[in-house]
Amino acid sequence: MHKADETQPGPGAPLTLVVERGIATVTLDNAAARNAIDQRSSNALIDAIDRIADDPSVRVVLIRANGPMFCPGASMAFLAPDLSGMAARIDALLTALNPALAKLRTLDVVVVTAVHGAVAGGGLGYLNMADIVVAAQGTKFSLAYSRIGATPDLGATWYLPRLLGERRALELLILSDGFDADRAQALGLVNLVFPDAAFDAETEKLVERLRTGATGSFAAIKRLVRQSHGNTLAEQLDAERREIVTAACGSEFGEGVRAFADRRAPSFVPIGASDSTGDES
Repeated sequence: MHKADETQPGPGAPLTLVVERGIATVTLDNAAARNAIDQRSSNALIDAIDRIADDPSVRVVLIRANGPMFCPGASMAFLAPDLSGMAARIDALLTALNPALAKLRTLDVVVVTAVHGAVAGGGLGYLNMADIVVAAQGTKFSLAYSRIGATPDLGATWYLPRLLGERRALELLILSDGFDADRAQALGLVNLVFPDAAFDAETEKLVERLRTGATGSFAAIKRLVRQSHGNTLAEQLDAERREIVTAACGSEFGEGVRAFADRRAPSFVPIGASDSTGDES
């Protein structure tokens, strides 16, 4: 196996990107700061998202973290030292980061976020931008914003009402009570909860399943679901018609039909894609 790309390698990097066998793995890697968000980690994430968007070898994205927790939100070291300049620092960070997160959400490939330990505040932004979220059983969650007199960011007030409904979103954002992985799954914030001891292995199996799946179909499904919010039923039916006709002209649908007829598993990964190589930086 070969690394196709790596972002900000070396000691002290807040985040790394490795593209290998079509899997782009973004790892929050500043355990000493609990993977909190600051200008440096934000810049690294922006760069990683740009690289992923420009890499045609990527078939699936995994966002994960090293250390005892996933992300507590904004770094107090970033917010607190000079309160008179806090507003300007937050404005600069979000002005740069928001478009990158929007780009992450609109990628054609499936984005998986895998969380463990604790996730709070802006750390939930990584969940908001994902298509599938998995959590270790012991993970603790909190929106946290109102506890420090802040307001939500990183898409929380856009995603949560759509996922949970307005009243439940207001409850989580205003009360900021903590909750566990099981409740996160019941609410719809998390898709799958894995036992702590099996978390990495189960996440790897899921990502591999997506890597070898029909990624063209996945991309079309993402487009259809995203645009459904603004469509009438008639418009959505027509969009579905166009997508399935396009799929019928492509190789994946044909392979799926042939495999079904032959009573075998389909092979959607192009020849050579499982051993893709590239430059390492």
